[in-house]
Amino acid sequence: MVIIIPTLKAQLQQKNAQLAAVRAISQAIAEARDLNDTLDLIARRTTEVMHVDSCSIYLYNQARDKLALAASTGLTQAGIGHYALPHGGGLTGWAAEHRETIAVTDAFADPRFHRILGSGESKYPSLMAMPLVSRDKVIGAANVQTKERHEFTEDEIELFCFITELAATALEKAQLIHAALVQEMHHRVKNNLQTIAMLLRLQMGQEKELSPQAVLNESINRVLSIATVHEILSEAVGDKIDVLDLIKRVSGVIAGNMLNPLANIAIVVRGDNIRLSSQRATSLALVANELLQNALEHGIGSRTEGQVTLKLTNEGHRLRLNVSDDGQGLSPNFNPNTDLGLGLSIVRATITEDMRGKFWIGPDKHGPGTMVQVAIPI
Repeated sequence: MVIIIPTLKAQLQQKNAQLAAVRAISQAIAEARDLNDTLDLIARRTTEVMHVDSCSIYLYNQARDKLALAASTGLTQAGIGHYALPHGGGLTGWAAEHRETIAVTDAFADPRFHRILGSGESKYPSLMAMPLVSRDKVIGAANVQTKERHEFTEDEIELFCFITELAATALEKAQLIHAALVQEMHHRVKNNLQTIAMLLRLQMGQEKELSPQAVLNESINRVLSIATVHEILSEAVGDKIDVLDLIKRVSGVIAGNMLNPLANIAIVVRGDNIRLSSQRATSLALVANELLQNALEHGIGSRTEGQVTLKLTNEGHRLRLNVSDDGQGLSPNFNPNTDLGLGLSIVRATITEDMRGKFWIGPDKHGPGTMVQVAIPI
């Protein structure tokens, strides 16, 4: 009869738990469809198998020389893609820079701790962080945190080490696939610009009353809106874009290109942070561009004072964008079926045909002017 002493039995149980955890992470990676899925699944499975309250993954952004938050189960979700640690900053940044493990019971008392305001990390006093290293290159860092003060054991450190080694390899492969997708984006840019050229020809033919300068300005805004999408995509982690940030940037571009600096015209953008794929974000950027241009040209017109408001709302299963102005309003005989110009026709076709959403235009219910509402499935 073979008798296993309790200590050895406990060690075998721990090793079996580690193997089960690694298998769970491997399965999560196999199920992932893209970089964002890979990041999210690794974070969630790590939280489960290590029995912690939060797992966060940061990826190194070479252009910004920072670690950008790419996935988290415990930090504020709106911060994903926005929160960042400076080079070597914070306990997690220190672990990445020095390629060492950090495990502390009271992270707030450590002089290396770097607080990210609004992240929600103040409820997690204990932290363990490790670098993500693949082929001797640091590609990011990961940490786990607990709500109760916790002293991480050698077994937990070993388990997290297994997980980060596996995750680093998987993420490098996912990033290589993502890099290949960037080449595809060049095709999209070309196709988008060809679309703009087609719209320009249509506009020159259909809107005889506009001057060539006005036609050119509208087309420039369309090109710049698409360029803004690709600018954000170059900064983003993965293939998802924060639509609220996108609309703010597009509005800034249009404001700089259309507004008279001496006029008191305000463009207000507010609402919920919603992340969409780059392809859908590109379509929504064109929609926001057309609606804002239309509000400024036909709603505000030649007035020296006024306001255009763009409100983005996450309704759970769909996204809603309202664009309203306090301008002159629609003519009494306006017919949305026959009186839409080229810009609003583009919007309606994009929303209803390409994005399977809904389009509505009418008087602003809350005051003078016009409101356009679009809604698309999330």
